[in-house]
Amino acid sequence: MHKWYEAPGIDRDVVFASRIRMVRNLSDLPFPVRMSASDRERVCLRVEKALSAVPDLAWTAAFLDEQEPEQAVSLVERQLCSAEFIAEPQGRAVFYTHDESLCVLVNGIDHVSMQGIASGSALPDVLNRVNTLDTVLDRTLRFAFHTQLGYLTQRLDALGTGLQPSVLLFLPALQQGGAVEQLSSDVAQLGFSLRGLFDSAIDPAGACYELTNRISFGISEADAVKNLLSISGQLCTRERQARTAFLQTEEAQDAVGRALAVLASARALEFSEFLRLYASVRMGVCAGQIGGVRVEQLDSLLFAVEPATLLQRAGKPLSAAQQQERRAQFCGAVLSAASFLPGV
Repeated sequence: MHKWYEAPGIDRDVVFASRIRMVRNLSDLPFPVRMSASDRERVCLRVEKALSAVPDLAWTAAFLDEQEPEQAVSLVERQLCSAEFIAEPQGRAVFYTHDESLCVLVNGIDHVSMQGIASGSALPDVLNRVNTLDTVLDRTLRFAFHTQLGYLTQRLDALGTGLQPSVLLFLPALQQGGAVEQLSSDVAQLGFSLRGLFDSAIDPAGACYELTNRISFGISEADAVKNLLSISGQLCTRERQARTAFLQTEEAQDAVGRALAVLASARALEFSEFLRLYASVRMGVCAGQIGGVRVEQLDSLLFAVEPATLLQRAGKPLSAAQQQERRAQFCGAVLSAASFLPGV
């Protein structure tokens, strides 16, 4: 089955993906920080049973205390959970669908954290999917709810709806122009955060960012998504304008052509170098300056060559040099038919 990032999406040139996170707690148990080992096990079993009753969906279970290190890190790389979640594996689990578009984390800061993700600009659709899952699970798990405070959670920033919508953005031109730091400061004043997807840096390799609406109390789910769409739409417009101006220069076009040549023919690649080259090549593909490869292929390549995922898919130990060689081989295979179209 194809993964969510292999599917085309609206505004995929800038909006890498749309994500909805929703946290819930069981009404008859203390918060995870106060639970015993037996309580954690009980929650895992109850969630697993509830998920088995969700129609038309099959789930893969990853119990973190049974995972090898690279397996756990691969879950983070594939955007299924955070590094903080796998840092304390005891009693924690990740359940995810085959296409990885839906996942449920158990026994993190809250009992249950649901996530939906889809390619491109698709927040309303993703919200509908997560709300449907929430409704089905609530029938048997009975989530804690207060008529005045909303859904009860250990995190004050999630109190109310328990909702945290975000969009994953590809902003290479704004990054090149040094505009992201000011944008991050501006959106923070409106209750949003803008930070690197693969790290929290303002200037991350790969030019991939996550824009998140941090306001959940006193606002409806629909308004939270609407406000996020408004801000992300403005960033999309600014990125496209900056990208058009940037790619008109010979220097920028030369950088795109060189990045394609290296990525397609390299015999060894470190992941940090891959990310830098990926950003230039992806921008070239989106601008029509590189043909013979689709943006969905590039994004699938991104997930395939992440360090832990690369090791897991190999199914055997690899030295650092072997990992770099395998990463280069993946890139060469995907970009074998790609060509640079100067002057476009």
